[in-house]
Amino acid sequence: MKRIGLSALLIIFSLAFTSAALAKEKDEDTDSESDVTIEKTILARKTENGFDPVKSFKPTDTFAVIVVLSEAKVGTKLKAVWIKANAGGKEDETILEKRITITAEAIKGVEEANRINFSLTHDDPFPTGDYEVEIYLNGELEKTVEFKVKE
Repeated sequence: MKRIGLSALLIIFSLAFTSAALAKEKDEDTDSESDVTIEKTILARKTENGFDPVKSFKPTDTFAVIVVLSEAKVGTKLKAVWIKANAGGKEDETILEKRITITAEAIKGVEEANRINFSLTHDDPFPTGDYEVEIYLNGELEKTVEFKVKE
């Protein structure tokens, strides 16, 4: 009888250990999006050959901010909100919002899948002044990049 009791105890212990391991794995999957961080952001002007890093823009430039993530994890959500902070007589005016969700299809075969390019094109030149782009990662504001548009 002691053998049956010991065997039953070992089975219960094994099941409990397996359940705990599965629960931990599930928690890690749930938190996987929070593991992704923004390593850096780079302001850039879009050119025919790609992007050139800049500190400020000219009114006719196509603005870009390059967001480099710690990794390109499927399900990660990014949002860039372009804002006129103080330009052309406008303050805190949202110009454009762009959203991206990383999918397996989008990053398949991409050399730098952790690099996300947000660009802002326009038909008319932007007025000189102060601007910013807010970068959200999985719904949380992670970084605000300020820049100027000048002649």
